[in-house]
Amino acid sequence: MSLDSKIEHCRNAYEDYHDKLLRSGYSNVKAAEFCAHNFLDGKPDIKGLSPINRSIAFWNCGFWHDAPAACYTVDAVALALGRAIHFGFSDFDVLDRLVQVAPEAVKRGIRYSQLFLQPESPLWFKFNNSSYPPEDFRDFLKACDRIREILQTHDETIENLQSQLTDLTVFEFLLYGSLFAYQNIVPERFNKTENSNLLFEFEQEASDALNQLLVWKLKTRPENDFKLNERFLAKSLKRHLMPFFFPTEGSLALCKNNLKLFTSLTKAILDRNNFRNQTITSFSFDDDYRYKFDGDHLTIYPVEIPEESDWDRNGRKLKALHTYWINRALIEYTLSDLDDTPFGTPENDAQNREAYVKATQVFLQLVEIFGMESEIELPNGTRVDLFRVLQSLELMTAFFKASYIDHFKTYYELSGNWISALGQLMMEGLAEGENRFPLTWAEPAIKAQRIKSWTVSDSHPEGDIKVAEAILSFWSNDLYSLANILKKHPNIPKPEFHERPILQLGDFGFQLPWLMAAQNNSTAAINNLRRLGSRRSDRKEETHRIEQRFGDLLEKKGFKVLKSYQPKISQSGDAGEIDLICFLEGHLFILEIKSTYIKKTQQDAWIHYTNTLRKAAQQLKRKQAAVLAALEHDQDFRSKFEISDQDNSTKIHSWIVDTSVEYDQSIIDGFLKVSLEGLIVILRNERALLKGLLHENNDLSIDDLFPDCFSARRFAEIVEQGLLWSVLNE
Repeated sequence: MSLDSKIEHCRNAYEDYHDKLLRSGYSNVKAAEFCAHNFLDGKPDIKGLSPINRSIAFWNCGFWHDAPAACYTVDAVALALGRAIHFGFSDFDVLDRLVQVAPEAVKRGIRYSQLFLQPESPLWFKFNNSSYPPEDFRDFLKACDRIREILQTHDETIENLQSQLTDLTVFEFLLYGSLFAYQNIVPERFNKTENSNLLFEFEQEASDALNQLLVWKLKTRPENDFKLNERFLAKSLKRHLMPFFFPTEGSLALCKNNLKLFTSLTKAILDRNNFRNQTITSFSFDDDYRYKFDGDHLTIYPVEIPEESDWDRNGRKLKALHTYWINRALIEYTLSDLDDTPFGTPENDAQNREAYVKATQVFLQLVEIFGMESEIELPNGTRVDLFRVLQSLELMTAFFKASYIDHFKTYYELSGNWISALGQLMMEGLAEGENRFPLTWAEPAIKAQRIKSWTVSDSHPEGDIKVAEAILSFWSNDLYSLANILKKHPNIPKPEFHERPILQLGDFGFQLPWLMAAQNNSTAAINNLRRLGSRRSDRKEETHRIEQRFGDLLEKKGFKVLKSYQPKISQSGDAGEIDLICFLEGHLFILEIKSTYIKKTQQDAWIHYTNTLRKAAQQLKRKQAAVLAALEHDQDFRSKFEISDQDNSTKIHSWIVDTSVEYDQSIIDGFLKVSLEGLIVILRNERALLKGLLHENNDLSIDDLFPDCFSARRFAEIVEQGLLWSVLNE
């Protein structure tokens, strides 16, 4: 079949589906909406049909020519237009007609696709060089151009600063990044008056900026940078580090200038990121934002200013859930017999116990929420104990905090000067035969020997070197391999510092003490496995276990649970497998379960909403109809839940259950979206554990969500009214 034939076949499929919907009694608006969802879901599946060709087929369907204006106000239709433009759809005859009949839909399509950030695009050139009657549309294009101009100014500033640091090698760039952190990030942790949330945000933003700069270096430096050996290392340290502490050793002026340029570059990246993540993201993806001009000055503003944004509120939910899992780990530890068990040497006992508890926290979360088993498979096929992997990172964090940052703090508070404090820390290390430089390095074999004692078990009382090597491999980011991949595929997901914090460069594995001592190891582990490891062989089975384990928890509360139910195929088609159907006391719950990773930006969350959650709502719509039909016509189905033929009072609850808290408690195409973690807290009746850490709050009040014992009615009420999260208002 030729390409033109495939496009024609695809167009006919959309038109036939549209006609079928009209014959079934659906309105033009609903028919257009369902067709748009099909397009967004990549249907029909025609081999060899690219996204842009699918877009050509969809937007050249005959039904658009006489579609009522209301069709274009539908979210799915606007998303479909944005997706088409993003894919490169540039049929200006179609778009010109849409501007005349549905200018707001075209605006949304341009915003969602961020076409305005591609000035070289022929489509954008046509938009900007055409005369459209609606003045408001011209103002919209003007706003788009102004946003792009501001971004271009940020880009030019960054490119100018980068041009002055092109000669720095990858290692030297990491070195100046660490000096920047000791100068600007670490001292902020010692400021007792600093808002902890603001400090966390600043550290995250600074880490993101440094990670972006590392990616730039990896893309632009020659292969020789990745053949780092001891001689090369010593030469770079002598030239770029030692002059700060021993001015006669080299050019202090050169080092100070490089650090000044590096600081300016990092701050320029921060400024651009803030503009992207706030102004551009709001303009592009938030339909409740507007724009206005005061002369040439552009202002982007919300229609209403809420007391707290959904993004910020969900951030507080994540923080409360982090507290919950720590408390669960503390309870596990308290109920164990580990109190009398030594955790290493006496001087390390307390920090090692804390590392054990924190590793337990992440382990529980990965098992109960993300379907992990006690062992995970690495990319090379090696299987390794999950808890040991997690504990190793927590032990590294404890080590760097105690041996680096705490000592740096002591020297900093005495001198008030970060260079003096860092110099004293380095001299202390040299006196003890340890590396206390701003970044540390070791050959992988030596590092594995050093952590071998962390792998002690009954079968390996002296530790297992192969397990130690596997643990290091799990947390390592091979910069040479990444650089080669980035040059071929610049848009692939890139490991962030905290996700794989051991940077393999040449003969050495590097670690950044300032980062290791304070990073969020929970997010690091989850996103290492779920974001970067999305193609692991275990991933599909983990998704299945999420459903099975949650179903088991519901059964323990008295529900009759049907897992992975396949409804009968009807005239409407195959509804697809239903993850969980649960029944108790006249309440039937239909659950569509989705799993993902922890989102870092509002754009990531919006993409999750418009792809995964939007699709889940469409799936749930079909599955709910199939369940209702089964309730009415399938005696075997009713008998599984012991629902009598005379009972027509069953209350239906259809929910999207997601491992992410984004868009929590939102209604998506008529269906409530809730977080899996929230449901687990409710079913375990542990809302009190969200309120504060047990070891810091002896008076955490009793908080019984089910004072009259557990019931399906009360469970549904708590979930659907969002009562769990009343703790955020306390």
